[in-house]
Amino acid sequence: MLGTRSCLAAALAAMLVTIATPAQAAPAALVSAGPGILVADGAAVDVPVTFVCDSDPALIIAIPVVQITQRVSEGRIAGGGGNDQLSCTKQAQTVTIRVIPNMMAFNEGAAAASVYLQTCSAQFQCSAVITHTEISLAKPADAG
Repeated sequence: MLGTRSCLAAALAAMLVTIATPAQAAPAALVSAGPGILVADGAAVDVPVTFVCDSDPALIIAIPVVQITQRVSEGRIAGGGGNDQLSCTKQAQTVTIRVIPNMMAFNEGAAAASVYLQTCSAQFQCSAVITHTEISLAKPADAG
Protein backbone atom coordinates (compact mmCIF):
# COMPACT_ATOMS: atom_id res chain seq x y z
CA MET A 1 0.00 0.00 0.00
CA LEU A 2 2.83 2.38 0.85
CA GLY A 3 4.43 1.71 -2.55
CA THR A 4 1.21 2.63 -4.37
CA ARG A 5 0.95 5.95 -2.51
CA SER A 6 4.57 6.74 -3.32
CA CYS A 7 3.98 6.03 -7.02
CA LEU A 8 0.84 8.19 -7.04
CA ALA A 9 2.64 11.02 -5.26
CA ALA A 10 5.51 10.83 -7.75
CA ALA A 11 3.11 10.85 -10.70
CA LEU A 12 1.23 13.84 -9.26
CA ALA A 13 4.48 15.74 -8.68
CA ALA A 14 5.58 15.03 -12.26
CA MET A 15 2.24 16.31 -13.58
CA LEU A 16 2.54 19.53 -11.56
CA VAL A 17 6.06 20.16 -12.84
CA THR A 18 4.87 19.57 -16.40
CA ILE A 19 1.94 21.96 -15.96
CA ALA A 20 4.05 24.65 -14.27
CA THR A 21 6.85 24.59 -16.83
CA PRO A 22 6.08 26.89 -19.78
CA ALA A 23 6.54 25.39 -23.20
CA GLN A 24 9.27 26.85 -25.38
CA ALA A 25 8.28 28.38 -28.68
CA ALA A 26 9.45 26.41 -31.69
CA PRO A 27 12.33 28.16 -33.44
CA ALA A 28 11.92 29.82 -36.80
CA ALA A 29 13.96 28.68 -39.76
CA LEU A 30 16.82 30.87 -40.92
CA VAL A 31 16.95 30.39 -44.69
CA SER A 32 19.82 32.58 -45.89
CA ALA A 33 21.97 35.66 -45.29
CA GLY A 34 23.99 37.79 -47.67
CA PRO A 35 25.75 38.74 -49.79
CA GLY A 36 26.42 42.14 -48.24
CA ILE A 37 26.38 45.39 -50.19
CA LEU A 38 28.83 48.10 -49.10
CA VAL A 39 27.28 51.47 -48.27
CA ALA A 40 29.26 54.74 -48.39
CA ASP A 41 32.61 53.07 -49.18
CA GLY A 42 32.32 50.58 -46.32
CA ALA A 43 30.88 52.87 -43.65
CA ALA A 44 28.07 50.27 -43.46
CA VAL A 45 26.97 47.02 -45.08
CA ASP A 46 23.41 46.07 -46.02
CA VAL A 47 22.86 42.33 -45.49
CA PRO A 48 19.64 40.65 -46.66
CA VAL A 49 18.38 37.98 -44.25
CA THR A 50 15.65 35.55 -45.28
CA PHE A 51 13.74 33.51 -42.69
CA VAL A 52 10.43 31.75 -42.07
CA CYS A 53 8.68 31.74 -38.71
CA ASP A 54 5.75 29.49 -39.60
CA SER A 55 6.90 26.47 -37.61
CA ASP A 56 4.82 27.69 -34.66
CA PRO A 57 1.59 29.65 -35.27
CA ALA A 58 2.01 31.40 -31.91
CA LEU A 59 5.13 33.28 -33.06
CA ILE A 60 4.40 36.95 -33.62
CA ILE A 61 7.77 38.77 -33.39
CA ALA A 62 11.03 38.13 -35.23
CA ILE A 63 14.31 39.84 -34.30
CA PRO A 64 17.13 39.17 -36.78
CA VAL A 65 20.63 40.25 -35.71
CA VAL A 66 23.72 40.26 -37.95
CA GLN A 67 27.33 40.49 -36.69
CA ILE A 68 30.16 40.81 -39.23
CA THR A 69 33.93 40.67 -38.85
CA GLN A 70 36.41 41.12 -41.68
CA ARG A 71 40.19 41.27 -41.92
CA VAL A 72 40.74 44.58 -43.69
CA SER A 73 44.45 45.47 -43.65
CA GLU A 74 47.67 44.44 -41.93
CA GLY A 75 45.77 42.03 -39.73
CA ARG A 76 43.32 44.66 -38.50
CA ILE A 77 39.70 43.61 -38.08
CA ALA A 78 36.59 45.58 -39.00
CA GLY A 79 33.52 44.49 -37.12
CA GLY A 80 30.03 45.58 -36.31
CA GLY A 81 26.43 44.61 -36.02
CA GLY A 82 22.86 45.54 -36.74
CA ASN A 83 19.33 44.28 -36.08
CA ASP A 84 15.67 44.80 -36.80
CA GLN A 85 12.33 43.78 -35.31
CA LEU A 86 9.29 42.82 -37.35
CA SER A 87 6.09 40.83 -37.23
CA CYS A 88 5.99 37.21 -38.34
CA THR A 89 3.92 36.74 -41.49
CA LYS A 90 4.01 32.91 -41.57
CA GLN A 91 5.69 33.17 -45.01
CA ALA A 92 9.28 33.58 -46.16
CA GLN A 93 10.40 37.09 -45.21
CA THR A 94 13.47 39.00 -46.35
CA VAL A 95 14.69 42.00 -44.41
CA THR A 96 17.82 44.05 -45.06
CA ILE A 97 19.88 44.59 -41.92
CA ARG A 98 22.28 47.56 -41.94
CA VAL A 99 25.52 46.62 -40.17
CA ILE A 100 27.54 49.57 -38.86
CA PRO A 101 31.26 48.98 -38.19
CA ASN A 102 32.65 49.82 -34.75
CA MET A 103 36.02 51.32 -35.77
CA MET A 104 37.21 50.50 -39.28
CA ALA A 105 35.33 50.49 -42.58
CA PHE A 106 34.49 47.22 -44.33
CA ASN A 107 36.11 46.34 -47.67
CA GLU A 108 35.08 44.26 -50.66
CA GLY A 109 35.72 40.56 -50.14
CA ALA A 110 34.96 37.77 -47.72
CA ALA A 111 33.70 38.37 -44.20
CA ALA A 112 32.64 36.16 -41.30
CA ALA A 113 28.99 36.60 -40.34
CA SER A 114 26.94 35.40 -37.40
CA VAL A 115 23.20 35.64 -37.88
CA TYR A 116 20.92 35.29 -34.87
CA LEU A 117 17.17 35.01 -35.28
CA GLN A 118 15.06 35.28 -32.15
CA THR A 119 11.33 34.70 -32.42
CA CYS A 120 8.78 35.23 -29.65
CA SER A 121 5.14 34.53 -28.93
CA ALA A 122 2.72 36.99 -27.31
CA GLN A 123 3.50 35.29 -23.97
CA PHE A 124 7.22 36.14 -24.42
CA GLN A 125 8.16 32.52 -24.99
CA CYS A 126 11.18 32.94 -27.20
CA SER A 127 13.63 30.77 -29.04
CA ALA A 128 16.62 31.50 -31.23
CA VAL A 129 18.58 30.01 -34.08
CA ILE A 130 22.17 30.96 -34.84
CA THR A 131 24.07 30.52 -38.08
CA HIS A 132 27.78 31.18 -38.54
CA THR A 133 28.74 31.62 -42.16
CA GLU A 134 30.97 33.43 -44.61
CA ILE A 135 29.46 36.08 -46.86
CA SER A 136 30.92 38.26 -49.57
CA LEU A 137 30.84 42.03 -49.37
CA ALA A 138 30.63 43.92 -52.65
CA LYS A 139 30.14 47.43 -53.98
CA PRO A 140 26.64 48.22 -55.23
CA ALA A 141 25.99 47.27 -58.86
CA ASP A 142 25.68 50.93 -59.86
CA ALA A 143 29.00 51.92 -58.22
CA GLY A 144 30.96 51.03 -61.38
